[in-house]
Amino acid sequence: MRQILFKTIVARFYVINTGFFLVSFILLFGLLNGRATIDLHHFIMHKICTSPGFFLGALVLWGLYALKCLGFMLRTVKSQSNTFLLTMQTLPDRKQKLLLAECYTAMLMPLLVYSAVTVVVGMMEGSVALLLSFAFLQLALVAVSILVFNTLNSTWKKSALNIPAILPAIRKPFVSYLLHFSLAERKGTFIGMKLLSLLLLQGMVMANKYTVDRESVSVLMMFLVSAHALLPLFYTGFMEGKAGFVRNLPVTRLRVLFTYLLTYAITFLPELLFLLINSKHAISLNQVLSLYSVALSQLLLYTALQYIPKMNTERYTMVVFAFFFASLLFLASFNLWPLVVTELTAAITVFYFFYYRYEAQKL
Repeated sequence: MRQILFKTIVARFYVINTGFFLVSFILLFGLLNGRATIDLHHFIMHKICTSPGFFLGALVLWGLYALKCLGFMLRTVKSQSNTFLLTMQTLPDRKQKLLLAECYTAMLMPLLVYSAVTVVVGMMEGSVALLLSFAFLQLALVAVSILVFNTLNSTWKKSALNIPAILPAIRKPFVSYLLHFSLAERKGTFIGMKLLSLLLLQGMVMANKYTVDRESVSVLMMFLVSAHALLPLFYTGFMEGKAGFVRNLPVTRLRVLFTYLLTYAITFLPELLFLLINSKHAISLNQVLSLYSVALSQLLLYTALQYIPKMNTERYTMVVFAFFFASLLFLASFNLWPLVVTELTAAITVFYFFYYRYEAQKL
């Protein structure tokens, strides 16, 4: 049962969030040289253990990541494709809690490792009060997995995490289905993704206040596109699941494809406006628009690829990595329009050829 849980929950969590971890790793450990990176993280750890402000900031970040992991576990347990997990109810309660705590701990491992090093730094510097609170927090985060136990055993009828819908229950035109889906059923992931995106852009501007160049802007945008690669998974799952009735309506493939494109265009509007306002001295309007167009064309291509038979999550992740590195090659010349045209052509071709050949499958 442990192997089944780790494959169903933990492994899938890391595969789906590969873009998120890639962006985080590059920003935290890949932008500075070795010594500067060590000094930066030592400073952060020291401040966490000695400064209440930094301590509270760490609590917020730790809590958000813990909620992300918990939300993923709850969705996985309640997914119709994972009803076999209900057989865990035959196990003793203690065994269930232990297995779920192991899964949750494995998902929290990046933070737990960083926390362990922070605790060591705090012990070496004699920071006891905040240090003990920080150590207690790690245990509390793992204990939160009890919510999954209650969900699995149907103790609660309603979700433990219930964010109110942002958009009212009004009649929706077809082209807005995906936006409503994002802000109703995936609002936590969607809003968190947009906030992280804007925070990373703002962090880049603040860290390079006087030397922001087009290379750093362009590379960061490619990272953000890869981080948004989770959206095509959600959107195709929704369109071919809950909105599968659309196939029985007089809705053309062109209109379906346009709905995807319009959704991505609106999704990346915050990044477009940010670049137009904050990076106009470092990057031209043509380059900003080309980066925005690459984001749309790449996400549209990722969407079309979902309709290819046997395109599971693992293969999709490999494709995202390949396109990310291919995009970096085009950045050398800063002429991204050929890439945009190529991706749009490929997206339209793949989508038109495979749309009516699509069969729902487990990703």
